[in-house]
Amino acid sequence: MNFDLKKIIYFAFFISLVAGVSSCVDLEFDEPPTTGTPLNVEANTTIAELKALYVPGKLTKIEDDIVIRGVVVADDRSGNFYRSFVFQDASAGIEVLINLTDYYNFYPIGRELAIDCQGLVLGEYNGVVQLGGYTFLEGGSEQLGDIVDFNQRISRGMLIGTPEPAVRTINSLGPQDISTLIKLENVEFGFGEVGLTFADAFGQQTLNRTIQDCDGNTIVLRTSGFSTFANEAIPEGNGALVAVFNVFGSTKQLYIRELTDIQMEGTRCNGGTGQEELMTIAEVRDIFNNGGTEGPADRKIRGVVISDKDNGNTDIRNLVLQDATGGIVVRFQSPHNFTLGEEIDVVVSEQELSEFNGLLQVNGLSNELAKSNGAGTLPTPRAATVQEVLNNQEAWESTLVQISDATITGASTFNGSTTVSDATGSVDMFTRSAASFSGNPLPAGAISLTAIVSQFNDPQLVIRNLDDVGGGGTGGDPQLIGLAGLRDLFEGGSGAAPAAKKVRGIVISDKDNGNWTGRNLVLQDESGGIVIRFTANHSFALGEDIEINISGQELSEFNGLLQVNNVPNANAISFGPGTMPAAREATIAEILNNLEEWESTLVKIISVTFTEGGTFSGSKTLDDGTGTIISFTRTDASFANDNVPTAAFTLTAVVSQFNDAQVTIRNLADIGQ
Repeated sequence: MNFDLKKIIYFAFFISLVAGVSSCVDLEFDEPPTTGTPLNVEANTTIAELKALYVPGKLTKIEDDIVIRGVVVADDRSGNFYRSFVFQDASAGIEVLINLTDYYNFYPIGRELAIDCQGLVLGEYNGVVQLGGYTFLEGGSEQLGDIVDFNQRISRGMLIGTPEPAVRTINSLGPQDISTLIKLENVEFGFGEVGLTFADAFGQQTLNRTIQDCDGNTIVLRTSGFSTFANEAIPEGNGALVAVFNVFGSTKQLYIRELTDIQMEGTRCNGGTGQEELMTIAEVRDIFNNGGTEGPADRKIRGVVISDKDNGNTDIRNLVLQDATGGIVVRFQSPHNFTLGEEIDVVVSEQELSEFNGLLQVNGLSNELAKSNGAGTLPTPRAATVQEVLNNQEAWESTLVQISDATITGASTFNGSTTVSDATGSVDMFTRSAASFSGNPLPAGAISLTAIVSQFNDPQLVIRNLDDVGGGGTGGDPQLIGLAGLRDLFEGGSGAAPAAKKVRGIVISDKDNGNWTGRNLVLQDESGGIVIRFTANHSFALGEDIEINISGQELSEFNGLLQVNNVPNANAISFGPGTMPAAREATIAEILNNLEEWESTLVKIISVTFTEGGTFSGSKTLDDGTGTIISFTRTDASFANDNVPTAAFTLTAVVSQFNDAQVTIRNLADIGQ
């Protein structure tokens, strides 16, 4: 009893001591301490030699007495690094995983450290060698954990300042630079990203931005949504950038520590200033018609994209832009990412104006000279006859027209040259073999056709997608199709949704809790469910009633999971909160027997258990006595690090598959007792 009392007294003393030590640590001071104790620990191995011990593909425990010494070049003060710091000596750099937050108070940028590595573990994350403390199993594979005994492992020295960053070019960055401080000169952000934020501070999402040099070489700058500068605006100038270089597989990427790592106040490479004055597209066309070969100085045009890169009937380097006065083709130096219906500004200052087989274009435009203003309003097509199109071909070139009571002849499918006719005449229509609808059968009988007026030596029409056939304006009024019917079309061999169709249902996935990627949602109606994959991150919340125009959109499977793929975000509209469909009560055996039919719908499993403990993250096996199925949780999910229940519970989930059957929960409310 006395022994137990001694233990209690000792434990109470220990807790008070820890609390006392913690209360002495000022986690709010503005600058790290400027003093320190010189290191009396010598290195016996360089960081480069340490990294060379890593056996590719295998977590490698360090058995030898190894001590490395270097300087911290990146910490967590700004929030752009989390539970890891970057450590560098004259030979190389390495990312050190540490079980500590706000560690910049102890291991700030510029502090010299020595690390006792014996017993630690080397691992790799998509090409970046890391130094960690232990290994653990997750999702059936061995993972690298962080250093827990850092007080015993890491010796702190003086604040000696960071080494001079190595001056590199985008193309010269290589494996030897990984996890080191580098400097790029004469670089700038992509013009289309100027004025945007570094990351999504509101949604706390990490975003990639593009750094480019004057030769068009690019690299990713990656910024955490938790960083203190996430909501700051991207600068528009040219200059220097200091950053930590890393990779993600084959993708080169950079991380800055603070905004002061960016000094971009010079003139941009390609002359776009962001201060150009607006002119109309008609004024640009008049300049060419009067003998001009380039746009005037300090001018830009603004319009709505009326071509559709996602459906492939326009070359990926081209787009067609229309404003209230006319239209024009813009040809970029490399593939662009502007979608149908997007409003954009295009700098035309001193840019080439020329014809390609009779079609006027702003030619060879640097991609950075076009900037998105977000979703715009598509112009209403001009109602016209074929003869009116022919009579006004030059004036109406690169604008939308609508021809009623038209027929398409000359072939059996959309591919190559066909003929559009009405009571007044005929004109060519061309479909590229790369178009998503190339090979689809031509409509029989009279239709209403929406198209872009174009020419290839002779006048021709170009449609954007199958919405343009049979409807008006932006495709008429598509008719509803049930999700089960859409799935049946895919099972019958169709690779695309029919023309003039839309779906409507309730969002049963939960973007806010992160267990789906930002571009995906799961939609369920009374007949079934399906995954919708947008071209960019969407904003539709769990329980929202939405309608999506899917006319001509790709139907495809991703690892067995059916999806409507690459849907433009502008195709979806919300009707506000809807009524969540009731989850189908089922056993695991019933889910497995009805996988394809029930895929992307809600089910409820009674009295189910996880066969192993730990956190939700990764793949976990569920068992209800009738069978087993995988429950998968992304590491980005808000509940990924919560522990799974240890007793039987009721589970609500979305039926899914990744080659094999699995279920996906939306949030912890799906776990019931």
